[in-house]
Order: sequence, then C-alpha cells, then structure tokens
Amino acid sequence: MPENYITSLGSLRMSRVLSRSSLAMLALLVTGFTSCVPQKTETPGKLQKTVELHYQLGINYLNEGKTPQALKELLAAQTLAPGNADVEHALGLAYQRKGMYNEAIEQYKKALTKEPKFTEAKNNLGTAFLAKGEPNEAIPIFEECLGDPNYSTPEKAAYNLGVAYNQKKDVDKAILNYERAALLKKDNINALFNLGFCHEEKKDLAKALENYKKAVEIDPSFKEALYRMGLIYQERKEYSPAYDMFRKVVEIDPEYMAAHLKLADLMLIEGSKTEGIKKLEFVIKSDPEGQIGQEAKRLLEQTGDTKAGGK
Repeated sequence: MPENYITSLGSLRMSRVLSRSSLAMLALLVTGFTSCVPQKTETPGKLQKTVELHYQLGINYLNEGKTPQALKELLAAQTLAPGNADVEHALGLAYQRKGMYNEAIEQYKKALTKEPKFTEAKNNLGTAFLAKGEPNEAIPIFEECLGDPNYSTPEKAAYNLGVAYNQKKDVDKAILNYERAALLKKDNINALFNLGFCHEEKKDLAKALENYKKAVEIDPSFKEALYRMGLIYQERKEYSPAYDMFRKVVEIDPEYMAAHLKLADLMLIEGSKTEGIKKLEFVIKSDPEGQIGQEAKRLLEQTGDTKAGGK
C-alpha cells in the first residue's frame, strides 16, 4: 500500500478546515486548532492572561506550520499553568508534527487525565499510536471516540479506524469503517478516496471507480482521485477517458510527472509516436534521476529513439 500521510483538521473543539497532501493513500485525521483561549484554571487573573497569550501565540505558530516556535510558546504556557488540558493537547499536536510521537502521547494522556471526556485529544492520541505503527493500541481509542454521543465529528474516528485496519492489512474492516465515515459526513472525500483504493486492492475496479468519481464530484481538483481513475480506465483499455483523466491532472498540477508519463504511454499506445516521444523527453528532463524519469527513459528506449533517454 502506498505511503500514508497525516491530514490536519483545524480547531480546538471548534471549526475544522481540511487540507490535503499529494500522496496516493490518505491517512490520519488529526484534530488541530483555530483561534481560541485555553480553559480557565485556578491561575490568578493577571497570570491567566499571560498563559492565554503564550497559548494563542503557540496556536498561531501551529497554524502557520512553525512548530519550533509553537513548542516554545506552549511550553511557556504549560510552565505557568501546569495541568491545563487545552495546553497539554496543543503540546501533543506540536510534538506529533515534529515526529516526537512518545512525547505527543504523553501530552495527550495528560490532557485526558485532566479532562477524560476531551474526545478530540483522545482521537489524536489514537493517531499518535498509528503514526508509531501501533494499530492495536489505536483501535480501542477510536472506538471510545465513536461511543461518545457528544463527539461532534465522529467521522474522524471512523476514518482513523479505517486507517488502523489498513495498517493491520484487514481491508474488509477498513472498508467498513471508511463507509461509516462517508455516511457520517457525506462530503468526506478522504474516506471516499480510501474506499476507492481499498476496492482497487480487492481488484473490484468498478467499485473503486465509483468512489473516486464521488470524490471528484465533491472536489473536481482532487488530482489523486483523477489519477487513480485514469489508471483504472487504462487498465480496462478505455484509453480515451484515461487520457482525459491524466490531462486534467497535469492541468491542475503541471509538475505531476507520473501523469505526464501516463499521457506519454497513452500517446504511444494510440500511435502518436512523435507526441509520445516529446512527452517522454519532457519527463526525462524534468526528473532525470528519479524513478519516473528512469521509467520514461525505459519507454523511450523501446521506441527506438534514444537520443534523450538512452545515454
């Protein structure tokens, strides 16, 4: 299965905004933050304002991707107000973004010790275990999240359960949980995409294509889904729609070399040798040392024109 990546969702028990990366298989849904203040503690009023200032700066830095600066501010807030569940939770996410999963787990557990019903922190605790490759630790945590009737975004826990079962190579249970996530949130393009990918693994290309299409209907610029659709059409020798999918991908992202390579391959299959060779030369020039560039060189050699790639 392709490499996973973490998808961040914005907010501390508030609004959430999805962002995506560009790898093939989508992975974890981690609860993040927007502007807010930490829960009140017994900290004196003047000191409480200082805590809030450090906390808010930390959250701002997290949202800007400045994790070291975020850690500095959040650690300052923690020093002034130890045991604040919101601060501990924010620290957990900061450590997780740095790949310091044990430290993240410790912070999430501290937050949950202070506030056991802090389900967003519980979800993130599960994702930290998944990031460590420990799905057996994560699964019961996500089940607990789903059992919380007050959890406002249960689709995240269902989705993460799908990821956990993917890690365990239990594709059928992964599918069940991605389907649950898609039912809980109709525009859940991550769940739809991963459903498509799981059905590809089961060689059910019709169902895979159906789910990719649903994802693209929601987000027409979802280049990863378009690319997978192109692969399926090409596998089924439906070359015209395959070409359209790969063309759309490179229109969205001109640097998506895998799609350029597939376009070259289709040009050669359809007999457009000159155009196919030009496209291969473009890929080789753009990725001379990479795996895609090397594959383009191999295809170019097969055409008998080695002036660009056969050196």
